[in-house]
Amino acid sequence: MGLSRGMDDESGFAVCGMSWGYGPVRMEMHMGRVENKVAIVTGGAKGLGRVVALRLAKEGAKVSIFDLTCCEEALADIVNAGAMADGYLVDITDSVAVSRAIQAVIEKQGSLDIMVNNAGVASSHEDLRTVTDELWDKEIAINLSGAFYCCRAAYAQMLKQKSGKIINIASIAGDTGRISTSPAYSAAKAGISGLTRSIAKNAAKHGINVNAISPGVVLTGIHDSYPKEDLDQLLSEIPYVRGGQPFDIANAVLFLAGSESDYITGVTLQVNGGSFMK
Repeated sequence: MGLSRGMDDESGFAVCGMSWGYGPVRMEMHMGRVENKVAIVTGGAKGLGRVVALRLAKEGAKVSIFDLTCCEEALADIVNAGAMADGYLVDITDSVAVSRAIQAVIEKQGSLDIMVNNAGVASSHEDLRTVTDELWDKEIAINLSGAFYCCRAAYAQMLKQKSGKIINIASIAGDTGRISTSPAYSAAKAGISGLTRSIAKNAAKHGINVNAISPGVVLTGIHDSYPKEDLDQLLSEIPYVRGGQPFDIANAVLFLAGSESDYITGVTLQVNGGSFMK
């Protein structure tokens, strides 16, 4: 499988892996729910984003993964499933790099149908006094500004097409606040929901759907910094019979990316096992 190299200083991004072509498994599958749709998933090298990218690819999407780390393993998952993908090293806090990377995908594939803004970072700073300027700036830049840059660049192409699905990953922390969660993270994720509604209001008349998904506690690497007792408490507060898994969010992304959700826009879909209801 393809190519790996460092960040390109001129373009602001680099190709980190290429694995195009249907394998034998995919050839035997039925038409997928997002067949031949061009999708970008940020933060797709690991964790939740990796599962989302694989889910979309299995349903026929041509997936490009954006991440700060090389995504060869995530691409291998997709290839082993007989599907299609490539990867780019992109710093989503760099608006120029984002625009250039998205343009590269469009030039290669001819369109952009699905933009999933999943990349995020969290820290366990419950006490406001421990939130430094540097931590605040970092978490706002990755969790909110990065999503905005990706939305803006994707929206420009979708306007030309008069179609497209933008899906932003918010968080229950933005709806309720949460123990052991940085106020910067909660603020950024609340901002994601507001950003989603604002874009959706103007995008609807152009045939573009913009929605968010607000996960509850989903066991991925983002919780590694949480004290065990706090994570246990969060899990104990879930009314449903089990905690959240990445595939729960991936299924919600697939629904919002497909034609079944064409008349849904401006919504923040709660996927949390009943932890927050409204």
